[in-house]
Amino acid sequence: MLLTAKTFLLNLLLVFAPLGIMQILYLLKYTNLLKKSSGWLLALFPLLSVILCMTYPIVISDNFILDFRRIPFILGALYGGKWVGLIYLIVLLSYRYLLGGSGFYPSLYSFSIATIATSLISAYFLKLDLKKKLLVVAAMDGFLGGFGTFVSLTFFNSEIELSMWILFSCISVIGVVLATLIYEVFINQFKLLHSVMEGQKLKVVSHLAASISHEVRNPLTVSRGFLQLIDSDLNDREKKGYMKLAITELDRATEIINDYLTFAKPYPESVERIDIISEVKHSISVIQPLASMMNVSINAKIDLPSAYMHSEKRKFQQCLLNFSKNAIEAMSNGGTLTIQIARKDNELKISIQDTGVGMTKDQLSRIGEPFFTTKEKGTGLGMMVSHSIVKGMGGELMYESEPGIGTTVHLVFQVENVN
Repeated sequence: MLLTAKTFLLNLLLVFAPLGIMQILYLLKYTNLLKKSSGWLLALFPLLSVILCMTYPIVISDNFILDFRRIPFILGALYGGKWVGLIYLIVLLSYRYLLGGSGFYPSLYSFSIATIATSLISAYFLKLDLKKKLLVVAAMDGFLGGFGTFVSLTFFNSEIELSMWILFSCISVIGVVLATLIYEVFINQFKLLHSVMEGQKLKVVSHLAASISHEVRNPLTVSRGFLQLIDSDLNDREKKGYMKLAITELDRATEIINDYLTFAKPYPESVERIDIISEVKHSISVIQPLASMMNVSINAKIDLPSAYMHSEKRKFQQCLLNFSKNAIEAMSNGGTLTIQIARKDNELKISIQDTGVGMTKDQLSRIGEPFFTTKEKGTGLGMMVSHSIVKGMGGELMYESEPGIGTTVHLVFQVENVN
């Protein structure tokens, strides 16, 4: 009995040991030191646990052995998705076949069914709260253990004491619950770390904006005024062209400074009652010339009655124009810009969809960061400001994107009650 307890603990240790390495990888991922390969590396270590558990099993009899491989298998398949689960299944069955014995067939049946089940519920599982996740993994572990044991005892003349099976099943359920808790803790821990790091970046930019925006904008405005006066007295066409270019560049510099100033003060300064539907229609009329120039057609689906909220009209317009302009510029070879509004009770969702280049998951995770942009000549300030405006208005931002297909941004706001 003592020997069995030791082998139980050893096998369980092989489940938890790789979680420490995964913690280091998550740290590298959320500090942007490990990007492209991080997903595959994170999926590799649960698979390592599977192989180690099978290499050092709990031997019950000559033709019946137990191990805790199902714990890392369940975690990896549920958190990694269907392709990770399929890879796990292929590796697990290949290695089990090489080990020999009749135990291959119970593994084939039970883990194949488990792979199908996890692939179907993986996306839904990631959206569950912690309590429901623990119930799902415990149920999945119980199914794998029960079904595998049933097949072994019924069709392959295996023998196992009832007390041993109960002990193993209890330890396995406790193990999968603990492993899930650890996994959730360090995922949330490093998400918090990432958000703190981003918060520090935004804080620095905010302080910088508040301290220098006014001081820089004032001399730019004065310089522009004198340049206009000089321009009015010039007769040389070439020099007038140079002067016009200088004024244009001063306007561009002022616009960047205004972006900084908006970021420093994203919350509405002069609150008024605005009609969201009317403002969206206005933004479409403003952006239409740029769309025509870029060979982009606008498909507007905004046939809804007026919807009102209290905010600052100018900043709301700036936010809509930034998102629409970015969508158009993402379609350098032309395409379709779809602007759609949907309402459910007091929640109004504005969807701006393009058919442009799209973004990767890594790019999506960084959108809105200071100075991050996918455009060659962009600064990233426009998106940073837009995110700040939406947040200041109490709104919510969501993105959907696929490389080569396009991007959709959803802006969700709370509006007044329907009369």
